[in-house]
Amino acid sequence: MSTLLTAVYFLILFGLTLYGAHRLKMLVLYWRAMKRPVLVEPDLGRTPKVCIQLPLFNEPLVVEALLEKVSSIRWPESECEIQILDDSTDETPEIIARWIEQNSDAAARMTHVRRPKREGYKAGALKYGIELTDAEFFAIFDADFRPEPDFLERMMPHFVADDVAVVQARWEFANRKQSLLTRFQAVFLDAHFVVEQTARAAAGLFFNFNGTAGIWRRTALLDVGNWTSDTVTEDLDISYRAQLRGWRLVYLDRYSVPSELPENLIAFKSQQRRWTKGGIQVARKVLGQVMSSSLPARVKREAWWHLTIGVVHPLLVSFSLLFLPYLWFASDQLGAWWHLANPAVVLLAGGAPVAFYVAGQFFQRREWREGLGWLLASPLLLSFGLALSVTLCAAFFEGLFSNGGEFVRTPKGGRQVRSGGLLTQMRSRTFFASVSAIEVALGLILLNGAVQFGMNGQPEIAATLTLKGVGFMVVAFLSSGDLWPSFWRRTSTLPVS
Repeated sequence: MSTLLTAVYFLILFGLTLYGAHRLKMLVLYWRAMKRPVLVEPDLGRTPKVCIQLPLFNEPLVVEALLEKVSSIRWPESECEIQILDDSTDETPEIIARWIEQNSDAAARMTHVRRPKREGYKAGALKYGIELTDAEFFAIFDADFRPEPDFLERMMPHFVADDVAVVQARWEFANRKQSLLTRFQAVFLDAHFVVEQTARAAAGLFFNFNGTAGIWRRTALLDVGNWTSDTVTEDLDISYRAQLRGWRLVYLDRYSVPSELPENLIAFKSQQRRWTKGGIQVARKVLGQVMSSSLPARVKREAWWHLTIGVVHPLLVSFSLLFLPYLWFASDQLGAWWHLANPAVVLLAGGAPVAFYVAGQFFQRREWREGLGWLLASPLLLSFGLALSVTLCAAFFEGLFSNGGEFVRTPKGGRQVRSGGLLTQMRSRTFFASVSAIEVALGLILLNGAVQFGMNGQPEIAATLTLKGVGFMVVAFLSSGDLWPSFWRRTSTLPVS
C-alpha cells in the first residue's frame, strides 16, 4: 500500500515539477527578450479604416467611462467608427442611449447595435459587427478597459507587414492595490502579461490575443473562419487558428491599457474558471493540428505546455488529497535517497512558480522592494494558488468533456458590484457552493493533520499543513459573501450585546 501511495505521490510531484521547469524556461526566454534593443516604431504610411468594437453585456457601472475613453481615441473621423455591440438585458442600453444623447459630438461616429438574440455570446457579437462594416481593422475593448487617446496611433503602425494579423497591448490594472485580493490577482496576471507573453512573442513562439486591448486585421479574421463559439475562450482559439495559417501576432509589452480587476472572489473564480475551461477546449480542438503540422519542434513543444497548463490543477488537488496519507503511511519507509530528492522536487514544483510570479513584479516596475516583498510573501501566494485549484480542477474537467458553453461575463465596477448575476442560475450557484464545500473539507483535513503532527513534535510539517489548510478555509469564507449575501447582511445587522 505504501509503495503504491509513494508511486502516485511521486507521479503527481513529477508532473508539477515538469510544469515548474517550464516556468523557469519562460524566465530564461524573458531574460533574453529584455536584452533586445528598443525598436524604432514603424511607419504605416496610411490611415486605414478602423472599427472599434465594444462587446457589452450588462455593464451599467463601467460603460460610461468606457464610452468617454473610446470616444477620445485619435484617428481621422472618416476612417474610424465605433460599434457598441450591446447584448444587455438590464439598464445598460438606457445608460448608453442617454450618454449618446448628451454627447452628440463625440457620438457622431458611434453605432449602438442591439442583436435580436445573444447567439454565440461575445464571439457572436463580434462576428455580427464585422458584417455591418467594411472596416479593414477591428480594435476590441471589454467594458472595463480605458484606452488612451494615442491607442491607434501607437498600435496601427505595427501592421506595416502584410502577414501581421493582430497587434496586442499589455494589460495594466488600475485597481491593483485596492485590496489584498486584487494584489494577488495582479501578481498572477502580471506573470502572464509581463513574462509569458513577452517571452513567447520575442522567441517567435505561438502566443494568444487576450480578447481585448488589441487590433485584428479583417482579412486574417476571414481567412481563419472568423470568430467561433465552440469554446468559451474564443480569443485563444482564433489566435492559434491564425498562427496555424501562417499569420503573425505582435505583442507590445511596452505599451499598456489600464483595466479593472474583479474585487470579489466569486467573480475572480468565475473568470479563471472560464479561462481554464476554454484553454482545455482549445487544446482538444487545435493541439492535434499543431503537432501534426510542419512547424518547428520548439513551437510545437511550447504550444503543448501553453495549452495544457490546466493539467496543473488536477495535480494540485490530488497533491492536497494525498499529502497527509503520504506523510502518515509512506514517508518513513523510504530510503535516504528519496528524503534527499523529495525536498528538491518540491522546491522545483513550488519554487519555480514563485520565481515566475516575483519576476513579473520586479521587471514590470524595476522595483526590488516590490519583488522582494512578494518573495517574502511567497507562502501566501502558493497557499492562495493551491486553494483556487479546486475551482480550476472542476473547470479542467468541464473543458475536457464539453464544447462551448455560456460565456459568463466577469462583473466589474469596483466595490459597488456583487457577483449575484453570476449566481442567478441554479447550476452556477450549485457549482460554486460545491467548490466551497470541497475547499472547507480539504481545509479541515489539513488543519486536523497539522494538529496531529504538532502534537507529535513535528512543528515544520504542522506549519506547512496549517498554511495550506488556512488557505482553503479563507478562500471558502471569502466566497460565502457572494454565495449567501442575505445571510451575511442579517449577521452584520444583529445587535451586539
